[in-house]
Amino acid sequence: TISQTAALACWDDESIAELEGHVEKYRKSREIILNELKGIPSLCIAPADGGFYVYVHLGDDDVGPDLGSVAMCQALLEEEFVAFTPGIDFEDPQSGLGNRRFRISYAGGVDTAKNAMIRFRRFWPSWKERVAGHKEES
Repeated sequence: TISQTAALACWDDESIAELEGHVEKYRKSREIILNELKGIPSLCIAPADGGFYVYVHLGDDDVGPDLGSVAMCQALLEEEFVAFTPGIDFEDPQSGLGNRRFRISYAGGVDTAKNAMIRFRRFWPSWKERVAGHKEES
């Protein structure tokens, strides 16, 4: 059948080479993101062993009342046009960790990862200032 023929084609040398190229792009994108995040000491990064995401935990100095990962991701999107996913979309609601975590996809490609991390690094100091100012007011 056509389905069986298509399934067998995934094992052709050409198909495997195509897939290995995608795996290499993911590896490079993941490396770019992890290297950039290492320069932000207050963030805790989960090991990125598989999948398509880097998971990040915001430290105590990176969150404040009403300023967690949801607000941070929204501000990053509005100010730098970069979309990260807040933890409330993937954490167990009972854990209370959703607004302290976010994830970054590295499936978008190498250039996308580079540009996103440049913008995130530019955004991060202003986020820290917002959180510090909000804590002083509280």
